[in-house]
Amino acid sequence: MFRAVVLGAVQGLTEFVPVSSSAHLVLVPFLLEWDVPSLAFDVAIHIGTLVALVAYFWRDLGGIVAGAARRVGGSADARDRTRARLAWLLVVGSIPAGLTGILLEGFFEGLFERPAFVAGELLVTAAILVVAETVYARSDPDRRRDIEQMSVVDALTIGVMQAAAISPGISRSGATIAGGMVRGLGRESAARFSFLLSIPAILGAAIVAVPDLPPGTDPGPVLAASAVAGVTGFAAIAFLLRYLRTRTMHPFAIYCVALSAISFAAVLAR
Repeated sequence: MFRAVVLGAVQGLTEFVPVSSSAHLVLVPFLLEWDVPSLAFDVAIHIGTLVALVAYFWRDLGGIVAGAARRVGGSADARDRTRARLAWLLVVGSIPAGLTGILLEGFFEGLFERPAFVAGELLVTAAILVVAETVYARSDPDRRRDIEQMSVVDALTIGVMQAAAISPGISRSGATIAGGMVRGLGRESAARFSFLLSIPAILGAAIVAVPDLPPGTDPGPVLAASAVAGVTGFAAIAFLLRYLRTRTMHPFAIYCVALSAISFAAVLAR
């Protein structure tokens, strides 16, 4: 139960903070010499983070659904049209990761068994964060856009970054926020779109994995981990959105480099 709670907290915190939850779910058990989490456990903690997303963004999601429905029904006002357009951008942004997951699922699954590879991908995450912050610092603050001003190209760019983050060690939130920043979105707006875009991605991954769940799984640790992932995930969302209003992602890049170095040292020591 203790390990389940620890890994649930790890998932909840690192799914949304740009340090790669997939890397932590590989490297934390590796460093502590714990067994690799089961598929049932993995699905449960992802559902926990999905619940956190829905709980945090329920007003946004309700507005998006209502706006899209009114748009289809022909009774939309200007606000509804903006929300319906956001729904369309989320669909567009979800396509790259959906296609990548379908076509390359087996390839990426094998990478989760290679701690050294995952540690190397953390360095890629660090580089993505640094490059995004460098481009952002050189941009004109008065020309930074919010979600309402996003284009299809913006959504596709962020979607491609989300697809790249299927590889373990590349932070999904980090890559997608970076993609938005490079395209000219403000940090907080990029993060909000990133979090909304993760909802169909996490839901789709969970649905795909459910048929492969083994029977007879002990529900206690799984449910505990899911609950902890949900609570810590909600806290992580609130923290990062507030943090990015005034601060950069450089500390997260430094953390990724440090964890990568520790992991490489452990690989060499064994």
